[in-house]
Amino acid sequence: MDASTSPTVAVATPVAPVAPPPVAVAPVVPSITDTDITALLSRLSSKTRVQSLLVLARSSGAVIRASGAISRADAPLQAEYAAAVWKYVKASEELVSDLAEAGQEREGDEGTGAGVRIELGERKGGDRSEGEGGDEVRLLRLRTKKRECVVVPDSKFILVVFHDTPVAP
Repeated sequence: MDASTSPTVAVATPVAPVAPPPVAVAPVVPSITDTDITALLSRLSSKTRVQSLLVLARSSGAVIRASGAISRADAPLQAEYAAAVWKYVKASEELVSDLAEAGQEREGDEGTGAGVRIELGERKGGDRSEGEGGDEVRLLRLRTKKRECVVVPDSKFILVVFHDTPVAP
């Protein structure tokens, strides 16, 4: 056989395994289960001064759960309270946003002489992350002579607690 007509033999060469591309892992965010919500509501309801609790949908303000005196009220009254609280949360968020914008505008004005500088979302330790868009509302408290409304907005829900105001000495 001639060298030009000899058959070629393919020899398999070992190939190093290719590592899969890195996968971005989302941080684990604890989710609140229905039993957790029920336990939280029952724990809050057991407090002596608590009159009512509402859990509202963050996106629409619709009533998800109600307990206490307000749960015995008719649905239109619950919806009225829910709408009022939802508007309160939205207005508070807008206020915080406006104050943050005003604070950012003031940072550029060095010689105004006003001596007032609003800094929202920043703490002494500077633990505000760079990617954060600004401050957010974490707790709202509205107190009257007879009762208090505490509102805790979350990313999915708004918790509302109505309770009696203790008499001042």
